[in-house]
Amino acid sequence: MKFIADMMLGRLARWLRLYGYNTLYGIVDDDDIIKRALEGGRVIITRDEGLAEKANAAGVEVFLLSSNSLEGQVEELRRFGVEFRELFPANARCPKCNGPIERVPKEEVKGRVPESVYEKYEEFYVCKDCGQIYWPGRQWREMLKIDRKLRLGKSKEED
Repeated sequence: MKFIADMMLGRLARWLRLYGYNTLYGIVDDDDIIKRALEGGRVIITRDEGLAEKANAAGVEVFLLSSNSLEGQVEELRRFGVEFRELFPANARCPKCNGPIERVPKEEVKGRVPESVYEKYEEFYVCKDCGQIYWPGRQWREMLKIDRKLRLGKSKEED
């Protein structure tokens, strides 16, 4: 499943990318969103009822969300059949540009990451499109905590 998220859903778009979903984001004009969805076979994700109505009239599949929170939005997407499996960097897309991420040999990032990072970590990933380098450091550990919370879902948290 491929998505296009409207401008209200930047955080959700980044997380969808981390879960491996090809997700466009950053397109301001509603007509452009609809056009790109039609051309690319994408589902529009929005909180904007007007955009949802226009997209439906144009024959585009739309997931209209009501929640303001990332957790609530993920829960709503589950109801639309979107699956959220455990994060794994090799399956993720770049949260910045949506490009594919691939694992690279450590030597390939030498001089491109801080020396302390190079010494401490053995596992590195690079976005094929923008060149952003990722490694399983503190930020990744924080993302994994949020991932567990998202995958448990709101109903489990309330128990």
